Amino acid sequence: MGCFKGVVAVGYINEAIDEGNPLRTLETLLLPTANISDVDPAHAQHYQDVLYHAKSQKLGDSESVSKVLWLDEIQQAVDEANVDEDRAKQYGLFNLGSICEKHLGFISLA
Repeated sequence: MGCFKGVVAVGYINEAIDEGNPLRTLETLLLPTANISDVDPAHAQHYQDVLYHAKSQKLGDSESVSKVLWLDEIQQAVDEANVDEDRAKQYGLFNLGSICEKHLGFISLA
C-alpha cells in the first residue's frame, strides 16, 4: 500500500509543478506520503523553478519513457535547490563583507 501512496504523491507533485504555483508545490512536497526530506518552506519559489526545469528537461528528452518526475528525481531537485540556496547565502555574506570593507576603506581615506 505504501508504494501506491507514493505514486499518488508523485501525481500531486507533478500537477502542482505544472500549475506553476510555488505554494501548492510546497504543499505537495510536504505530503507525508511523498517522504521528501529537507524541504524548507522559505525555498518554495526555488523548488518550483528547479522542479519545473527538471520536468521540462525530462519532457524534452526523446529517450525518456516517463513524462513525470518520480520521487527520486523530486528529491534530487529539492537537494539541488537547497545547495543553490546555501551557496546564495554564502555568496551574499561574502558580498556584504566586501561592501563593508570597501566602505570602511573609503571612510578611513576621507
